[in-house]
Order: sequence, then structure tokens, then C-alpha cells
Amino acid sequence: MCGIVGHVGYRPVQEILLAGLEKLEYRGYDSAGISLLADGRLDAVRAVGNLANLRSAVGELAEASERGGVAVA
Repeated sequence: MCGIVGHVGYRPVQEILLAGLEKLEYRGYDSAGISLLADGRLDAVRAVGNLANLRSAVGELAEASERGGVAVA
């Protein structure tokens, strides 16, 4: 089953998206990811398994996610 969370704005997006994914976690999934468009650049992180694995992987987006932008998880 698919669940999508999005955000457009200037607030830090990482925690907004992860909180949204937590609300969808009961659906069950085999992977999850976050994509962020900021400063004309698209960054994406994907992790296999539960949301804890994605939380570990999103450190790569930390700097870009602090500036806000357009993001989808």
C-alpha cells in the first residue's frame, strides 16, 4: 500500500515528513524515502525496512532540510 506526505514551505521539513510517515506506518511497507527540492537541487534518500532505518539515513538531507523547500515522502 502506498502513502504520500508532502510539504511546501520554509520550515525545516525533515521532522514534518517523518512525523507524517509515522502516521502512515500502520499500513506496512518494505521501504520509505524522502525527496527534497531546495536551491534548484533534488536530493533523495531511501531506506529498506521500517521508519527507523529511514531516520538513520536522512542525516544526508539534514542541511538542505533546514532551509525548507518542496519535499515528498
